[in-house]
Amino acid sequence: MQHIKTHKVAEHLCFAALCLVLAVLAAGCKASKPSTDKATTKRYERKPIVERSDEQLKTESMLIDAKMLQETGQEDAAAQRYSDILARDPGCTAAMYELSRLAAQKGMADSAITLSRRAVEGDRSNVWYALHLATLYRLTNHPKEYIDTWEGIVALRPEVLDYYYELSNAYLLNKDYKNAIAVLNRVEKKVGVTEQVSTQKAKLWTAMGREDKALQEFEALAKAMPQESRYNGILAEAYMADGKYDKAKECYDRVLAANPDDEYIHISLAEYYKATKQPRKAYEELRIAMAQKNLSTSNKLHILTNFYTAEEFYGIYSQYTYDLLEVAMRDCDDSTTFAALYGDVLMRQKKYEEAVHQFTMSLSVDSSKYEIWEALLVAELSSNSDTARMGRDARRASTLFPLHTLPYYIQAIVEHDNGRYERSIELAHHIEKLGFEKGYLEPDVYMLLAECYNRLEDSRSYEYYEKFLKIYPNDAQAMNSYAYRLALDKKDLDRAEQMSRRTIEAEPENPFFLDTYAWILHQMGRDKEARPYIEKALKRDSTSDEVREHYNAIMKGQ
Repeated sequence: MQHIKTHKVAEHLCFAALCLVLAVLAAGCKASKPSTDKATTKRYERKPIVERSDEQLKTESMLIDAKMLQETGQEDAAAQRYSDILARDPGCTAAMYELSRLAAQKGMADSAITLSRRAVEGDRSNVWYALHLATLYRLTNHPKEYIDTWEGIVALRPEVLDYYYELSNAYLLNKDYKNAIAVLNRVEKKVGVTEQVSTQKAKLWTAMGREDKALQEFEALAKAMPQESRYNGILAEAYMADGKYDKAKECYDRVLAANPDDEYIHISLAEYYKATKQPRKAYEELRIAMAQKNLSTSNKLHILTNFYTAEEFYGIYSQYTYDLLEVAMRDCDDSTTFAALYGDVLMRQKKYEEAVHQFTMSLSVDSSKYEIWEALLVAELSSNSDTARMGRDARRASTLFPLHTLPYYIQAIVEHDNGRYERSIELAHHIEKLGFEKGYLEPDVYMLLAECYNRLEDSRSYEYYEKFLKIYPNDAQAMNSYAYRLALDKKDLDRAEQMSRRTIEAEPENPFFLDTYAWILHQMGRDKEARPYIEKALKRDSTSDEVREHYNAIMKGQ
């Protein structure tokens, strides 16, 4: 009973809120002129009472009913009620507006625009009507009307700066950069030079091919706010992009003078010296940055790997880079981090064998971090390491971290590759029991189980092919393997034919897919249809004994 009572209270509150909303909407309908009662008392003056006719009260009541229907998901009934209101009072802009919104939700763009226009024309002081109409014009690709509507909105509410930005964007969508800039100039007259406006104007000038004007915007920004050194940094970057290195250096020097402890200014100076082909000075600035304690180790590593190309990092500037890495790691709390992070650098460069060496070295000092074990196993898997080493490392990792799944998966892969399918299945099922956190390894384990059971000619492979395809329904390799297994077992050949047909539609020249499809058709007694596919498969792979065997069987069966 308490639950029912609470529900009723909430219902009444909802109704009261809707009444307030509709009282505002009702203002969009025509009303008679208010009469003012001038009677006063000693303490206060009575407020004017707005008198409404029965017809107006009826219209307002209908608006409330329509809005309640709309809010409770009964859009069709609400639309009919708004239409009834307009039949009674053709000038009710609130009904036009709400009916336009409902039409837009149903994709009835023309009706929505017509109703929205009428609402705006009926009440040009209502900014919400105009905003809705602008949205409709944008969605239906009416650029001129979209711009005109936003011009009207800005004229209606000139104090709202966001509306100027929207108007500028409207011109930008129409590739009218000149007027987009002109609108932003109007903003500047109101609030002065700002970073937001200056950077946007610079982008627009650049789009017009006027880099000189873009630079002037940044110069004006830096001049207007000399106390903000970062604006000198922005201006310096603009000069750098324009190849005006001397001017960029002047800006960077101002930033350095204002903030000598700013670690990022040294990175910027390093970029400057690199651009002006002064590698030694670039290295010296980077070395200062790498010694800064305010920069995290990961940020330092990111900066280094982005500053130098792979060829520079390991080649002509290797004498710099190794020293920079050493400086970067000097104050690192964990002495093993150097090797681990260096291994990560190598992984990013796809130097997997070298990464394996670094991770192994890190683990020889401290084997307590699972993340490094995982990185080692991934590096070994990516480098196609020998299975003995990979299996040994995976077994040790699973002993140290028995609740993590990757080490078991690596072991299962090793067992599969060595033909020990039963053991691979055992390990894969153990991973299932541990669970797939956020889906990690889930499809991989399902495919491994499907392939292992397939190798053992065990129908349980069906279950895991199905599970894998539920996650990756368009995986052609999985569909081909599953379809062929069904063909060999002579089970569910219709499903097999459908999956196989999808694979050859995806890869029409793949001989394995063509062979599978031809063999399924053969099993269904459709050798005549199978012939062109098996002939094409044999043409693409004439060395396969299996394809030739299938070819002979199909040709014989015609």
